[in-house]
Amino acid sequence: MRLQNVYGVVRMQSQWPDSESLQLARREYGKKIAKFSREEINKAFDLTHSEKESNNKRFEFPDIDAILGLLTNSGVFTGSGGTLSHRLYKPEELLGVGTKEDRRKVALTEINKLKEMFQ
Repeated sequence: MRLQNVYGVVRMQSQWPDSESLQLARREYGKKIAKFSREEINKAFDLTHSEKESNNKRFEFPDIDAILGLLTNSGVFTGSGGTLSHRLYKPEELLGVGTKEDRRKVALTEINKLKEMFQ
């Protein structure tokens, strides 16, 4: 229903012209959609509206993969980076050490290990 409100009846019918094709789409995407709460799905449609307003060509026609990608941040879109873009990059958490020099030492040892693999 919400998909039809966002894209309109004509685009919905061009994407899924009969009840059989709509049923197949529901079967294909049902498990993916069921992983999200109603609030998350609502947020995805709000982001879809903003993507359409920013003239993102990927959202001209109903594309369930693109809409779900806004929630999972599995693609980079013009305008918003998805709902996971609020997470800050913290390199000290990635390597388990805090200072820049410590990270450099760990990186050099890992690079040397990679070089040894190819010699």
